[in-house]
Amino acid sequence: MQRINVGLVGVGNIGNIHLISLAALKDSHLLDLDITALCDIDEEALDRAANLYDVPTTYGNYDDIVLDDDVDVIYVCTPTNRHSDIVKTAAEQEKDIFCEKPLAHSAPQARHLLGHVNGHNIRNGVGLVLRYDQLCLYAKQLIQDESLGKPMLAHIRDDQHFPIDYIYYSKWRGDKSIAGGGTLIEHSIHDLDLLRWLFGDVQDVFGRVSFFSEREVEDHASVTLTHTNGAVSTLDSLWHWIDRPNERFIELFFQEGYIAIDLGSDERYLKYHLKDERPARVSVEDANSVLLEELGLEEEELNKEQLQAITDVGPERYSALSYAFLKSVTEGEDTAPSFIDAIKAHQLVDAAYKSADNDRLITL
Repeated sequence: MQRINVGLVGVGNIGNIHLISLAALKDSHLLDLDITALCDIDEEALDRAANLYDVPTTYGNYDDIVLDDDVDVIYVCTPTNRHSDIVKTAAEQEKDIFCEKPLAHSAPQARHLLGHVNGHNIRNGVGLVLRYDQLCLYAKQLIQDESLGKPMLAHIRDDQHFPIDYIYYSKWRGDKSIAGGGTLIEHSIHDLDLLRWLFGDVQDVFGRVSFFSEREVEDHASVTLTHTNGAVSTLDSLWHWIDRPNERFIELFFQEGYIAIDLGSDERYLKYHLKDERPARVSVEDANSVLLEELGLEEEELNKEQLQAITDVGPERYSALSYAFLKSVTEGEDTAPSFIDAIKAHQLVDAAYKSADNDRLITL
């Protein structure tokens, strides 16, 4: 596998999460990679990150990191309103691109970016990270087995402290001109992508949003999706002011089975119950084998550090996501989730906002 040099733009909260994951992949030799350069307009944060991750080169302007011949892949981890310019500039320099979610402020903007990367034959990935959560992958495998029967109903409740305070502190997520919106696009685009990934394509959307905090971005969204297979899924997304981390609870109902996934901060687990069988409980450790299978890895071929890098290093989903993306880049394979997946998630977000604005069902 060829060596790959990563340059990362934006060393804030999500940028540091990616740096932790990339460093783990590098140090464990799961991939032959190096974090070659960092970029941020905050000089103090930039110097701190460069020292912490031993990155030799720093830039204050994204044009410079994109023009760096030693950088093969650009990670875009900035606030959303800056994604477009960085992605287009990186594509013009024929750098492969990983961009955090949301990709843009709307589906048309996201399609515009896809046109740029396709025009330059650029491999691209996006930070829809729940697809690499062990428990979500385990659920996907159960669904594909078809022993659950036809899908009927899904529900996700996702709540988080308003991310301008507490452990998710950021200055920009309450500013619509930067973030594009509130809890629906900025946070629960993850959930809408997951619902489509698990239950299939969507034919219509109904949405409600609220502004309880009286800010310019919504702090509540309730969305109902009707899937093309007839199943219905619902999302309740909330930003509140309770001092607790992000909690996410998922329920999936089928004609002959049930799955519950708790992705909360205290203990993550999956439970499922098939017709005529006893209920079963699956821990993250139990589900690691499904993640390794998805990544094409064999546990017996990994040393302890490598196994930990993929399954147990901090925000482990991001390590798996980056491993899958960078492996696809080095091997010339298609990436997933890609900008195309992001566009489909953005279409659901856009439809939910349009439904809320017009108080009507939106057909896709």
